[in-house]
This record gives sequence, structure tokens and C-alpha cells, in this order.
Amino acid sequence: MTSSLTIDALLSLSVAAAWAACFGFLRRSGSLHTLHYPSFIAAASGTALVLAGLVTEGLTARVGKLVLLDGLVMVSGLVLSHALARSALRREARVLRRSRPLPVRRPD
Repeated sequence: MTSSLTIDALLSLSVAAAWAACFGFLRRSGSLHTLHYPSFIAAASGTALVLAGLVTEGLTARVGKLVLLDGLVMVSGLVLSHALARSALRREARVLRRSRPLPVRRPD
């Protein structure tokens, strides 16, 4: 009975974390802030799912695969969000450089 409640609580936590990220995405303030929400879903929901699998089955090969998959999703999500943010910042800097007026050179 207790493990069933624990599993239900962990799965509910996983779903709640995904919904929280969705609502946060709707309230985003800029393009760079939108990159945080998929990473949050991968970290919070994935960890809750791994813990639910651990409570359900204990230390088995299936849970080991789940841990490996969650780790890969988190690392790849972090790397992708970092790369996207870096390219967005570079693009923004390039646009700002183009929009500045050219300096006027005066002959001596």
C-alpha cells in the first residue's frame, strides 16, 4: 500500500513538473528564457520517473537503463540549450553591430 502511494506521488510529481514548465513557457519573457523549460522538464520529470521505477522494481537492469536514459536526456538537453543560447546571443550581437551607425571619419 505504501509503495503504491509513493509511486503515485512520484508520477504525480513528474506530471506536475511538466505542467509547471508548460505554464512557465507561456509566461516567458524572452527567447533565451524559453530554453530553461525543456531542461527543467528533463531534470524534474525524469528524476521523478527514475525514482518511481526504483520504488517499483528495485535495483534491476531495467531501472539501470532508465537511469542511463534519463542521464543522456539531461546531458543532451543541457548541451543543446547551451548551444542554442550561445548561437542566439551571437546572432543578437551581430544584429546590434549592424544597427549601429558607422563612425564618420573627418579628414585632418
